[in-house]
Amino acid sequence: MSRKFQVVSLGAGLLLSFVAAAQGQSEWKREWEKTLAAAEKEGEVTLYGQARRGVAQAIQAFEKAYPKIRLKFVGGSGSDLAKKIMAEKRAEKNLVDIAVGGGGTMVLVYHKAGLLAPIPPVLMLPEVRDESKWWGKKHLYADPESQHVFMAQGDAGSGIGAINTNFVKPGEIRSWWDLLNAKWRGKIVMTDARSAGNIGTWRFIYYSSELGPAFIRQLLTEADVIFSADERQMMDWLGAGKVPIHALAKVENTENARKQGLPVMQVFSEKEEDTISTGSGHISLFKNAPHANAAKVYINWFLSREGQMTWQKHTGRNSFRTDIPKDLLSLGGVQVPKEGRRYLLTSLPQYEDVKPLRKLVDEALAAKSK
Repeated sequence: MSRKFQVVSLGAGLLLSFVAAAQGQSEWKREWEKTLAAAEKEGEVTLYGQARRGVAQAIQAFEKAYPKIRLKFVGGSGSDLAKKIMAEKRAEKNLVDIAVGGGGTMVLVYHKAGLLAPIPPVLMLPEVRDESKWWGKKHLYADPESQHVFMAQGDAGSGIGAINTNFVKPGEIRSWWDLLNAKWRGKIVMTDARSAGNIGTWRFIYYSSELGPAFIRQLLTEADVIFSADERQMMDWLGAGKVPIHALAKVENTENARKQGLPVMQVFSEKEEDTISTGSGHISLFKNAPHANAAKVYINWFLSREGQMTWQKHTGRNSFRTDIPKDLLSLGGVQVPKEGRRYLLTSLPQYEDVKPLRKLVDEALAAKSK
C-alpha cells in the first residue's frame, strides 16, 4: 500500500469520524428541541414531592429555566403522597408525572406496583448522560433493575456520633468497637432501635461487614445504652456532660451545639467504613404520565449541572454530581463522600429489609433484661 493511499485512507477515516460525531450531536439536539416544543405545548408538569427544607424551592426553580412550562407541585410526606398516588391509580386516574423524595416509598410502593417507567431512555442532555460527572463515575439507582429510581443525592454519614470533649479526649474513640470499652458502660445515649422511625439509622451497622449483628448484640447487651427518641434532649445531655457520648448523632445538630459554645465534636471511624444516605434525593417517572414531554424536560433539568446546583443550594444536601462546587453546603462539605474512603450505600435495595435487624434488637434487649 502506497504512502499516499495510507494518508488518504487516514484522512477519510478522520472525516467519517467527524461526520458521525456531528450527526450524533445534531440528532440529540433535534430530539431535544422536538421534546421541548412538545413540552411547551403541554404547558405544565405535575410533580409530587416531600415538603422538606428547601425541597419545594429547589423543585420550583424549574419554572425560571423553562417559563413556558408551569410546574404543579404537590407536597406532603412520603406515606401521604403514596396513599394519594395509589388511590389515583386505583381510580384509573393518571395525574402525576414525576415523584421526588425518599427511595423507600418509590421502590417498595411505586416500583413494586409496576407504576414507574425507566429513566435511562429519557436522559437526553449529554452532560446528564455523561456518567463521569457523577460520584463513582456512574448513575446510581435504588431499584433492583437500576432503571427506575435515580439517586441524585448522597450525604456521607455522621460517623460514630458526637462526644463531650471535657470527658472524652479527641482520638479516644476511633472505632465503633471502642464504644464497647467498659469505661463507657452506661455513658452512651442513642436513638432507640425499636422505634419505627429510628431503626433505619441502625441499618448501616447491621449490614456492615465490619460491624454487623455481632457488634449490635454486644452493644445492646453489654454497654447499658441509654435510649431516647428526642434528638434535642440527647444533644442537651451531651453538652451538659450528663452523658459523654451520643452515638449516631447528626452532624448538623453537633455543629449547631458547637456554635453555641458547647464542648462537643463529631467523631468518625478511622477503621470501619462509613455510610451514605440518599434521603429525599431520588427522582422517578410514572408510566402514562399526562405530560410525558414536560416530564422528560424536567428530569433532564433536575439532573443537569444547573438543576443539581439549585438542589444542593436550597436543600443543603450533597449532590452526587461531582462537577459542581461543594464549599457552600450547609455543613461545610463534611457530608461529601471522600475519595478513597469506604462507604456502604444503605439506600441500595439489598439493604432495604430491616426485619432481621428488628428481630436481633428484640432478642438482644430481651436477653439483657433477664
